Amino acid sequence: MRRSTVVHVFLVIGAFASTARAAAVDCAGDHFVAGERTLPTHGEALEQCLAEEVAMTHPERGNYEAQRSCYDVSSPGTHGDWQHGRIAVDVVERRSGVAYTFEALWMCKPMN
Repeated sequence: MRRSTVVHVFLVIGAFASTARAAAVDCAGDHFVAGERTLPTHGEALEQCLAEEVAMTHPERGNYEAQRSCYDVSSPGTHGDWQHGRIAVDVVERRSGVAYTFEALWMCKPMN
């Protein structure tokens, strides 16, 4: 089975209750802005990931089968006052059987 990794910022479709295997990261309300891009907080990235997972793996409209639900790729890193990381979801394309990992970046200042 081939595996591909795709890094992008997930589109917001909606918010879902989290049952994912992701770390608890307490973010303040600050968002990291780089040019025209504003990175989501950990919680926002997790909600986006779950929404995309539901859409991608929908039994009738989705093109993928779930392999691993949304998860933190690694422990949060730091950049100055900011925490950052990646949340990923693993899926398998139904037609080809090719495995994909979709990732989203997040960054926030931790709660003090």
